[in-house]
Amino acid sequence: MSSSDVKFNRQKLKNGLDLVLAPMPKSPTATAVVIFKTGSRHEEDRYSGISHFLEHMVFKGNKIYSNPQAVAAAIDELGGSFNAFTSREFTGFHIKVGAEFLPIALKWLGALSTLPLIPQTDTEMERNVILEEINMYNDTPMMQIEDIFERLIFAENSLGRSVIGDQKTLNRIKSPELKNYFNQNYSANKAVLVVAGNLEALEHKKKQFDPSDYFHFPQANKKEFFKKSFEKNSKKLSKEERVKTVYKKTDQTHLSLGTETFSYFDQRRYPLSIISTLMGGGMSFWAFSEIREKRGLAYYVHSSSRSYKDTGCFSIDAGLNNEKIELAIKEIKKLFRRICEKTLSPKELKKAKDHIIGSMALGRETSSDIAFLLGSEIATRGEFTPFSEEIKIIKKITAGDLKKVANEFLSPNRLRLAMIGPWKKKDGERFEKMLRG
Repeated sequence: MSSSDVKFNRQKLKNGLDLVLAPMPKSPTATAVVIFKTGSRHEEDRYSGISHFLEHMVFKGNKIYSNPQAVAAAIDELGGSFNAFTSREFTGFHIKVGAEFLPIALKWLGALSTLPLIPQTDTEMERNVILEEINMYNDTPMMQIEDIFERLIFAENSLGRSVIGDQKTLNRIKSPELKNYFNQNYSANKAVLVVAGNLEALEHKKKQFDPSDYFHFPQANKKEFFKKSFEKNSKKLSKEERVKTVYKKTDQTHLSLGTETFSYFDQRRYPLSIISTLMGGGMSFWAFSEIREKRGLAYYVHSSSRSYKDTGCFSIDAGLNNEKIELAIKEIKKLFRRICEKTLSPKELKKAKDHIIGSMALGRETSSDIAFLLGSEIATRGEFTPFSEEIKIIKKITAGDLKKVANEFLSPNRLRLAMIGPWKKKDGERFEKMLRG
């Protein structure tokens, strides 16, 4: 076993909880992450945004820490850090503290994620906060373009909706809907709990660590209060609309140019990760060099690859000079043709592989790194691939493998373009011709 492989113990408890303990005896910290297998793609259209809404609401108070001030103060006084996230398929809560405070952190995380109060008065207040969050995204095209691109790629599928919802759907969500959604989706059998770092504070206890001392999950609810719309719509992807423009009077255009790819179960994710790195993995790779350094067309330009249970997407994202948008699109298309038509040199291939392996190593340094790594891998694929194994897989990939994957997904007829800027629908027709050319 490589010294870089993560050592952990995983067990499935009687209540269905996936428990993962990753001891790091030399770490001065400990991190706990609980991930629930529910996100925006599991919501009904009329309640779009409820997963994210609930993520906000758990911080308003629970049966142990009754109000927002008590929730925050309990960890602030320890010097710890905490946060939460909602994605299209998952919702998670995490906390990091000095190792000696781990029992307190687990008590706090358990109360936060399994004992929320969700009163209607706080629901009304927090709705306003989320509406302001929506306004922030709408005023920040660099953040918004990802949603626009996925709306184009996944069309009417629930993956194409914004995680945060909109004013119309948020106004429908009251305390009873939030409580029902919690009871349906926050049971132990839908959760992964990872505790990583120095676990000595738990080992000092007389009995073996038992999550039920801290986490009081609701009983698994067989009644499907919310339908899983992705199950019937997951293959209903956009085949006709190739360009989506969102008009906004801006000084630069924000775009995503890319394609639909594949799920996180697909082994082609490894060649794609190398392609993504070559395209936009850093300042010395293709997109930054060609779009920014050589031509001065953009301030930011990078690649982005996202995968889900049954599909995925890849894109080059950039903020560009409005007057040179056509040139930028042509140059990005050249990069796609380059990976599709030319055989990569051994030097370039090695550089991309070394970049990925080095980044993976850096992502395994701290207790929070390990907790998130284990949590995300087990929540998505249901298993964890050792670092040493992934290195072997990556090193075996050939230039021919990259060309094969690139030609499957980056041919002109598969490309989709999302844009935010001073462009109207008629402009989109012009850009669509560029994609086909």
